[in-house]
Amino acid sequence: MVFRLRGPHNRVSRCPPNEHQCLGSDVCIHMSKLCNGVPDCTDGGEEGPHCREGALNCTLAGCQDNCAVTRTGSMCYCKSGYEIGQDGKTCKDFDECTIYGTCSQTCTNTDGSYACSCVEGYLVQPDNRSCKAKNVPVDRLPVLVIANSQNIQITSLSGSSSPSLYITTKQTTAMDFLYVQETVCWINVGDSPAGTHLKCAKITGLKSFIEERTINISLSLHHVEQMAIDWLTGNFYFVDDVDDRIFVCDKDGATCVTLLDQELYNPKGIALDPTMGKVFFTDYGQIPKVERCDMDGQNRTKLVDSKIVFPHGITLDLVNRLVYWADAYLDYIEVVDYEGKNRHTIIQGLLIEHLYGLTVFENYLYATNSDNANMQPKTSVIRVNRFNSSDYQVVTRVDKGGALHVYHQRRQPPVRSHACEPDQFGKAGGCSDICLLGNSHKSRTCRCRSGFSLGSDGKSCKKPEHELFLVYGKGRPGVIRGMDIKPKVQDEYMIPIENLMNPRALDFHAQSNFIYFADATSFLIGRQKIDGTERDIILKEGIHTVEGIAVDWMANNLYWTDDGPKKTISVARLEKASQTRKTLIEGKMTHPRAIVVDPRHGWMYWTDWEEDPKESKRGKIESAWMDGTNRKVLISHKTVLWPNGLSLDIPQGILYWVDAYYDRIDMIYLNNTGERKTVYDGPELSHAFGLCHYKNFLFWNEYRSGSIYKLDQVTKTVTLLRNERPPIFEIRMYDPQQQLGSNTCRANNGGCSSLCLATPTGRSCACAEDQLLDPSDNTSCKANPSYIPPPQCQPGEFACKNNRCIQERWKCDGDNDCLDNSDETAELCRKRKMLVIKFNCGLAVSNP
Repeated sequence: MVFRLRGPHNRVSRCPPNEHQCLGSDVCIHMSKLCNGVPDCTDGGEEGPHCREGALNCTLAGCQDNCAVTRTGSMCYCKSGYEIGQDGKTCKDFDECTIYGTCSQTCTNTDGSYACSCVEGYLVQPDNRSCKAKNVPVDRLPVLVIANSQNIQITSLSGSSSPSLYITTKQTTAMDFLYVQETVCWINVGDSPAGTHLKCAKITGLKSFIEERTINISLSLHHVEQMAIDWLTGNFYFVDDVDDRIFVCDKDGATCVTLLDQELYNPKGIALDPTMGKVFFTDYGQIPKVERCDMDGQNRTKLVDSKIVFPHGITLDLVNRLVYWADAYLDYIEVVDYEGKNRHTIIQGLLIEHLYGLTVFENYLYATNSDNANMQPKTSVIRVNRFNSSDYQVVTRVDKGGALHVYHQRRQPPVRSHACEPDQFGKAGGCSDICLLGNSHKSRTCRCRSGFSLGSDGKSCKKPEHELFLVYGKGRPGVIRGMDIKPKVQDEYMIPIENLMNPRALDFHAQSNFIYFADATSFLIGRQKIDGTERDIILKEGIHTVEGIAVDWMANNLYWTDDGPKKTISVARLEKASQTRKTLIEGKMTHPRAIVVDPRHGWMYWTDWEEDPKESKRGKIESAWMDGTNRKVLISHKTVLWPNGLSLDIPQGILYWVDAYYDRIDMIYLNNTGERKTVYDGPELSHAFGLCHYKNFLFWNEYRSGSIYKLDQVTKTVTLLRNERPPIFEIRMYDPQQQLGSNTCRANNGGCSSLCLATPTGRSCACAEDQLLDPSDNTSCKANPSYIPPPQCQPGEFACKNNRCIQERWKCDGDNDCLDNSDETAELCRKRKMLVIKFNCGLAVSNP
């Protein structure tokens, strides 16, 4: 018998005992075939002069059983079932159970042999090695459930299908089933996040899909790559490969919590073993890997992070506790145990290119192929014997195959009881919001919905008396998140604001629970409540590059800096912002960035950074009354060039800022002394962006690395709170206690009909750009008949439909410079082409 090594990894692929590896090959032959006069290796290298020369050595070797002559000398070997001991001569029992695939399930080693058996729910087959799952009920045969771009279809394991067993879907790749409820669930992908939903349907008796329903999920499912159902609790686990997170929702979708969102860079596949309390997932971002964590997200462990590039599909052998995954770049299926040990290659090569979904049942692995490069209308669903890869078959073909599962009771084995069983009040595990299994089905963790904290009893959820958390924005993907001010705290304080591009600026209004944000790429200012509701755009027109925003919580106004062509600072009411906006300051700035306001004393402060550190240029921090008057330079110093983040401690009268060029945090007392100090300039600072404070603590984030730090100003201790994928932008402390106090504008808007702007002497009433303040009362506004709206763009620029301005010469050049293709429309380019033709013909050029 010739044995072929099945794997490129020398550390896990070796010849069985009593066999010899042919030189330069992955072929093993039995040692009895060495020097037998017949070339068994391809090159015949086991035969040759060394056989005659080494024969005498064998007679002197003192082998207990047998001796063979190799190129390197004599070597003892044993009869079947035994292997050579450490002395190289005597034989000892060989444990066949250490070899992958000796038995399909349970393997018991015996002296010189072994015995295979099967666990409960399986039957031993005639080969005394394989196990076949019992059908429950008896007449319910195992079937394949396959998701693809057009439908979910049910097919026999051999590939035959019934036309009635399918349901039409839209771009579905994520799908799983709940056997005990005879239900299949999937994500129906719409054209937008709002149009993407989780759907479920019954497949009672495998006759048809019936009772289709939609489960409303509070978090966006638009970028979910895969999903898995915990069949013990009914919880849904989702993998989002754009927002780089794994989150879990209860069976009704009412409560969703983040499981993991750190050190995930492109998560793809997920598989659950709730009987053991384990989640397994693949990630092929910066560090491709296969990982494991408990069902509540704790005890995260890397299983595989070498010789792996694009791990995608993942599935579990629940009996043997094995993890199988497919690498879509290296084109292999491999396996390790739950501890990441005993790695083994199942199959590799052209037969399994670009695998996507993966599942296992009995002796076979099933997979979908996602490769559309060959322009074939169908992709393959394959089956391969996981113990003999030559047993390979194409089961069927589908349109862009996604997830697939073997629908059978043994793929979701029940347990007698688990820790998330409903209590007498119907609460899973006694938890107020959501119950997650822990590191086994006998342990559990209660988690709370966004905005609530877990009580001391470990079960109840309550609204904190003093909401306090960090809010920050990041890009790639664009999202705004909340987090605790202490590391490793799982409470979720807000529903993330998702589907953004470049959320560089943000602030909050505690009384209304709104987070306000500016998306510099989408040219808008928007808002969303911390519970995820009331998302809307408050300003779109005339927005260029908003770099900083600040909420005046007393007058309910919003201030922002705009690093567009005019370099402005503007204000508008939080409600009806587009009807009340007014430019307060324009020009004499290079790059206005962060802004903070002090409505108690009527001042605002902003940073202005310089690009070039040469020519003695300096950045600066300016101040003005909140009506735009009394503007002055507060700080302009040789150690100020890129002042980025600002934080204002109003009670203490301290203004903090961080400089991203000089990598330092400084402060100035805003009293008459104007004393300035360096707070911190340690090695953690390396292009900081945002800055905020709480009591004696300062918090900042690093634009390039994505790190978020906390500084104790008393002890000078720096704590790393979180590592995000960069870039990372503004950070704010959501602290309602910082938005207290009153001023003239607080009551009845200061008597102003539109804008009430605080000043050190009281307040100024102001009106929108297209209005005038009525001189008869200086509080009401009236239309300005001579108002001319400013042009969207400067001379020589083209106005995009999304308010972006580009060079006139860039339109119709084949590039999407506007980012909305409005510079490349057929009508626009046809007119431009006609003008060029007229010009080339010597005709007068004029606009039609």
